[in-house]
Amino acid sequence: MTMNFNFVRGHMGGNLIVLLRGDQMPVGRELETAVQLLAPTHLHGHEAGILYSTGEPGQIEAKIAEPSLPCFISACGGFTQVLGAALIETDFGALFDVDQHASNVEIMLYTDGGPTNLSIDTYAGKSLRIRTNMDSFVKECYDRGIGTSIHKGLEVMQAGKFLVVNAERFKAAYPQIDLDKWDSTTRKILSDIQHEFQDKTGEIEPNVVVYDWQPQHGGHVRVVFPHYVDTDFFEPSCGTGSVALGVAMLAWHELEGLIPDREGKLVLKLESGGGRELGGPEFTALEMYIADGLVKSASFSHSRVEITSVGEARL
Repeated sequence: MTMNFNFVRGHMGGNLIVLLRGDQMPVGRELETAVQLLAPTHLHGHEAGILYSTGEPGQIEAKIAEPSLPCFISACGGFTQVLGAALIETDFGALFDVDQHASNVEIMLYTDGGPTNLSIDTYAGKSLRIRTNMDSFVKECYDRGIGTSIHKGLEVMQAGKFLVVNAERFKAAYPQIDLDKWDSTTRKILSDIQHEFQDKTGEIEPNVVVYDWQPQHGGHVRVVFPHYVDTDFFEPSCGTGSVALGVAMLAWHELEGLIPDREGKLVLKLESGGGRELGGPEFTALEMYIADGLVKSASFSHSRVEITSVGEARL
């Protein structure tokens, strides 16, 4: 029997997101169905957000599907940014009683990782800036563990479920790597490091962020997210990865050159969106409130969030 699914597809700096209606998903087969729809032969996306009405205006429950394992994941920053745009710019807004004409729209999103607030600035039917509160994910990072370890001779940082790799340290330990071309040698080395990291930490999801302090567009650092090179799973931008990086850099004492404002807010600008290469012409603005050597609160926005297609898919 053919199944029809209304969808919205968009991206945050190249992080491809598909939004689906929960009331159209076959019960008990939600993950399987979302993964099928994410395939390159169908809608081609990195993650899918399955949306459910709570019956309250602007309050949405969501399950986030990730296809590489596959599994449901606790959080996805790119999903929240694309959702914010979709609620203003497509018919999905009416499904959840969103006032698309307000200059600012507040959304409460409930995921497996906890409640997440979205603040959406709008103008003339378009989303201008979407700010995602990531406090639940910050808590998850600290709960799962923050700390350094050495894998295959490289010192790395664990920030929750993320493997955080400083590119300068990586190149010093392995001069033969190429983080622009990502040749087979580079992929094999990172894959070995990642597998050892997962074996020792017990983390199952593949989540990797690589960064350096060599900005080219006025930011602070360059980033790329080679989550699983074994299957060529790269994300040019990643909201949860950006937050994990901020938490890791604080623990690594790498943020001491940045000065917080009077309220304790520190803004880290990440250059991203360049494909598989470090950095890119877009920015993830990560805002963190820091006290007692810890990130107490964090939120982010991205400079390029776009809806690319709206339609109906069939399986």
